[in-house]
Amino acid sequence: MLKRLAHKAREKIRSARTDLRRAVLRKPSSVLLETTNNCNLNCPYCMVGQQNQWIAAHGSVSHDLMTRPAGVMTPETFAVVRKSLLDFGILNVYLHFQGEPMLNRNAPDFARQLKKDGLKVQMFTNGLAFTDKSLQAMVDAGIDLIRFSVDGASEETYQANRVGGVFKKVHENMGKAVQAAKGTKTRVEWQFLPMRNNEHEVEAATAMAKALGINFFAKGFRVTDPERAPLQEKYRCGMLKKPCTDVYYQLGIYWNGDVVPCCYDNNAEEVMGNILAKPLRAIWDSPKYSTFRRHVDEFEKNPAAEPALCKSCLRWDSTGTAPTKAERQEIGL
Repeated sequence: MLKRLAHKAREKIRSARTDLRRAVLRKPSSVLLETTNNCNLNCPYCMVGQQNQWIAAHGSVSHDLMTRPAGVMTPETFAVVRKSLLDFGILNVYLHFQGEPMLNRNAPDFARQLKKDGLKVQMFTNGLAFTDKSLQAMVDAGIDLIRFSVDGASEETYQANRVGGVFKKVHENMGKAVQAAKGTKTRVEWQFLPMRNNEHEVEAATAMAKALGINFFAKGFRVTDPERAPLQEKYRCGMLKKPCTDVYYQLGIYWNGDVVPCCYDNNAEEVMGNILAKPLRAIWDSPKYSTFRRHVDEFEKNPAAEPALCKSCLRWDSTGTAPTKAERQEIGL
C-alpha cells in the first residue's frame, strides 16, 4: 500500500514538473554539444537508438554504420552556438554527443569559453585521444567533469568492447587525469558499462579505480543488442513510463549546427533546424519542433503520429515506472 502511494506521489511530482516546463519555463536547460562525430574507436553498441533497424541488418550498432556526414565543429560555428546558448538560457553543456570529443583540438578552448559564460560543462570521453598537454588544458579550462567510458578491466575484454582501443593507454590516462585534477574543481570519473562479456570484471575495475583514486560507477545497460545484455538484472536499466519528459530538459546540437530533440537521435532522423540559420529560441518555438513535442506528449491519444525514434526508445515506454532518484538526477528533475 505504501509503495503504491509513493509511486503515485512520484508520478504526480514528475507530472507537475513537466507541466511547469511546458507552460512556464518552456525550454531545456541542458544541451549535448558535438565537437565532432568522428571517432577513434568502433564500439559495436555505439549507436543507441538505431537498434531496431541495424541489429537485424548488420548485427551491431557500431559507429561506422552512421550515415550522416562526418565533420568537426569549427571555432566559427562554435561562436554562433555559444551566443545562441546564452540567449536561450542554457545552464548545462555536455561537450560531447556522437564521436570522441577530444578529436577536435579546439575542445579545451570551447570548454574554457563556456566556463567563462558561467555554464556547467561536462565531457564524456573514451580517454584515448588525450595528450598530456590537452588533458592539462581541459582541466585548466575549469571543466566540471571528465568522465572516462571504459568497459573492461583487462586488455582482452576492453578491446572486444572498445574496438580499436588499448586498455593500458586509457588506464594510464585516467591516472594522469586524476593527478591533473588534484586541487581543482574538476571531477574525474570512470564509467563502466556492464555487459555479458565484462560483468564479471566489475569487481576488478572497482579495485583498480580505488587504486587510481578515480570515482567509479557501473552504469545500467540499455539493451541495444540482447546478445550483449548482462545476465545480472541489477546491471540492466529499467524503462521509464511515457510520455517522455527528456525533450523538455535537453536537446542536441551536431558539429554542423543541426539541432535534434533527443540524445538517441544520433543519425539525424529528426533535425529541427540549424543554429547557423536560426537562433535556438526560434528553432525551439518553430511549428516543426512544437509539433514534435506534441506528438511525444500525445503518444496514447494519437499513436500513429508518435515519432519513429520514440517508438523504439530504450529509455521510455508505456509500461515503465516513475523515474528513480538516480534517473531523475540524470535528466535534471
